[in-house]
Amino acid sequence: MTSDDWPRRLAVLRFLVAGYAAVWTMVRAPPLLDTTELAARRFDPIGPLWFLEGPVASGVVVAAVIATPVTAALMAAGWRYRLTAPAAAAGFLFLTTYRNSWGQLFHTENLVALHLIVLALAPGAAGAWSLAHRRAAATTDTTRWAVRTLAVLTVGTYLVAGIAKLRISGWDWVDGEVLRHQVAFDNARKDLLGDRSAPLGVFFLRQSWLLGPAAVMTMIVELTAPLALVNRRIAAAWVTAAVGFHIAILAVMAIVFPYHLIGIALAPLLPVERLGTTVAGWTGRFPPPLRSALRAG
Repeated sequence: MTSDDWPRRLAVLRFLVAGYAAVWTMVRAPPLLDTTELAARRFDPIGPLWFLEGPVASGVVVAAVIATPVTAALMAAGWRYRLTAPAAAAGFLFLTTYRNSWGQLFHTENLVALHLIVLALAPGAAGAWSLAHRRAAATTDTTRWAVRTLAVLTVGTYLVAGIAKLRISGWDWVDGEVLRHQVAFDNARKDLLGDRSAPLGVFFLRQSWLLGPAAVMTMIVELTAPLALVNRRIAAAWVTAAVGFHIAILAVMAIVFPYHLIGIALAPLLPVERLGTTVAGWTGRFPPPLRSALRAG
């Protein structure tokens, strides 16, 4: 990578991660607001909200649901970054943690929150392709650490998942029996509760010869994740395997990891600065102020 690639890659990651957070918060606004109507006895604060003795006022939740997508969108654009980025990261962390404090834990947004925090701490993230009036210096040194930290967080989540499987099930996991029980239980629970079960769940369970190889491939993808940090070719191969892994989870368990499935979680491992360069090349059709901002890479 050249010295210009690091700031540009970080700028593209800023846009992808913060843009995702903005869209996710808007789409998930109804269930996030539903927490204001739950019985207080169900509230059991976790993580960063451990200190709360009870639910917060409804107005706080409403304000966070309104403010978070706005600040996240401004963060994506790089506008007033020192204010909007921390506000977006804090709002997203609050909303996802607060939702998880009502008895059902979701972990699909944990990596998004971590990525937002890293980006909020990296002023150089608004140094390229942004609408900032005064841009922070986007030097190689100030942006390389942020990109690499985002990548380490991504592979770290997979590694932790693999280690957790070994700690809970040991090497018995690789024979496929544990996987069989997980797939069967999850689909049966969805059917009983009236949710949509996986389209290939029953087929997968009936093909017992697939269970062992699928379990082994799961462990390979998760435990070899740190190898993606070695070089670009290994990263591309591992990212391809990881995307296939999430497609398989969707097909046999109807569990969606949208941040991972559409590739944003994996983007820190890829040369996404090329995407920014391509978009910047289209800016001749845009109004002059936006054109100059997008071309300033």
